[in-house]
Amino acid sequence: MLFRSGMSERQRELLMEGTLRQFVQWTQASESSAVSYLTKANWNIEYAMTLYFDNPHLFSGQPAQPSFDRSKIENLFYLYVNPKDDVGEKRMGPHGISRLLQDLDYQPTDRKVLIMAWEFKAEMQCEFSLDEWVRGFSALGVDTVQGLKQKLDTIDAEIRQDRTKFRELYTYSYNYGKPASCRSLDLETAICYWDVLFGPRTTLMTQWIEFLFSQEASATARVQQEQGENGRRYKHIWITRDTWVLFWDFIVLSKPDLSDYDDDGAWPVLIDQFVDHCRENLGYPNPKSAGGEQVEKPNYY
Repeated sequence: MLFRSGMSERQRELLMEGTLRQFVQWTQASESSAVSYLTKANWNIEYAMTLYFDNPHLFSGQPAQPSFDRSKIENLFYLYVNPKDDVGEKRMGPHGISRLLQDLDYQPTDRKVLIMAWEFKAEMQCEFSLDEWVRGFSALGVDTVQGLKQKLDTIDAEIRQDRTKFRELYTYSYNYGKPASCRSLDLETAICYWDVLFGPRTTLMTQWIEFLFSQEASATARVQQEQGENGRRYKHIWITRDTWVLFWDFIVLSKPDLSDYDDDGAWPVLIDQFVDHCRENLGYPNPKSAGGEQVEKPNYY
């Protein structure tokens, strides 16, 4: 049952609107058809999708005609399920995904692999559930690996031109890359994802990463001095969600010499510290001496 007791009428309406949007996105059905299936399923989206794929012509006058075959999508999923992964029932693990990437002709560090996880709304790294797989293929309107590759290649090309879509992928990557047990993203993982998302490092990106490593080394040395060798056991620089999200604005929109950096802006402390480091140690202009000079933007779209 979708609705809980005690919900206001407005809460019910908002929940129904969100469920309707999800159903349309995942199935590519018309809105009127989606309403019919959801109503039949008492607005249980899982049951509604089962009805949709099993009975595409259930509602006369509103035929749902997907351009893909659910059974074919499910059979394709099980071709990549490997018992060695031991990730649970109806789940594809690292061995299966490695084979899938070979068939897609993608390297694990290819941004298109991350785009695939994003399109599938995957919750765990290196794993896909059957539901994520079916919904992802359905939303993309494909039922073959070749069709999937064509879609992912197209989306990757679109992201190069569409900052909004790129930012959505970037924001998704934070929770995807972060273990559920952690509140923040560890430094090494964050750097790996920045490399995947942005590609070859610009000078500013290289300096940012070097700065983070130096901060980590300094923190480790300080704690080690206080706690002895025990201080080496812990990571000290973590990337919070706020820092992660605003770093996209910083690295994509800032001039390479940071002459347009707003010292009074609501930037995370770590980014403020990096800008201070650039000005004090790397010869970047101070705010008063920047002079509004036009500088070419970095090539991050």
